[in-house]
Amino acid sequence: MTNATRVSTGNLLSDDQIADFVINGYHIVEPQFPPEFHAGIYDELQALPSNPGDDINKAIPKIDEVYEHPAVVGALASLLGHDYTKAAHRHCHRNHPGTRSQQWHQDSLNIPMLSDGHGRVPDHVQSVLVMYYPQDVASNMGPTALIPGSHLFLAAGDRNASHGNFRDQIVAVVPAGSVLILHYDIWHAGTANTSDLVRYMVKYLFERASESAEPSWDHDGANDVHILERLERDEAALIQRSLVPKRNYRRAAMWNNLAGDASIGYEYRDKWAGEWPKPVK
Repeated sequence: MTNATRVSTGNLLSDDQIADFVINGYHIVEPQFPPEFHAGIYDELQALPSNPGDDINKAIPKIDEVYEHPAVVGALASLLGHDYTKAAHRHCHRNHPGTRSQQWHQDSLNIPMLSDGHGRVPDHVQSVLVMYYPQDVASNMGPTALIPGSHLFLAAGDRNASHGNFRDQIVAVVPAGSVLILHYDIWHAGTANTSDLVRYMVKYLFERASESAEPSWDHDGANDVHILERLERDEAALIQRSLVPKRNYRRAAMWNNLAGDASIGYEYRDKWAGEWPKPVK
């Protein structure tokens, strides 16, 4: 059975939600389960004698139900197409009391697309990280931090890893059961756990299987002007003014790659052409 047969229109993302993801690089889903469902998964995680690695879903099969929830499937289908696939890699992060902050990092390898078609394209959404939190995550429990919009600037380099807090970082303080979907290139880090509780995060990786021929979300072409305005106007983390044209171009390129035949027109404008600037007296 394909994902397309399991997704109802009500679970697909809207144009604005896709624009949010393009601009910021993340989307949060709160699939509806009874509280005891997540509490049960937490207890099973606590009882594990060691980390199962990629086999975390075999050790605790109920975790798969989170990633198969219609709200999660709808978001993934909207971003990756209805034929998206689940990668073999999975991991459970156990952030115990006293755990120190991670260095900032990207999970992707930043390998550019090669002439033979292997590798990746920076303006595409080819893979997403999907992080599930089975317990409420407070600000002192080591929540995931991320830098909105950083998925668009692959040249930031490993120098980010040596930095501490960023002014515009977002910290995932979320209720139990939340699912955080991240662009694979976004800069993120687990923060220090200064509480007396263990914070778990289970991470899956999902991948695009084919290029988009048309929008796979709940798209309305009447929104194109509004979306283009947002791609050129909305701020994520603040950047140098000189990088804004590059940022806007990459946003539009990412949207158009997702939209296929429903892409929006975006033209480079030479803002420096025209009369010479007048000398200041």
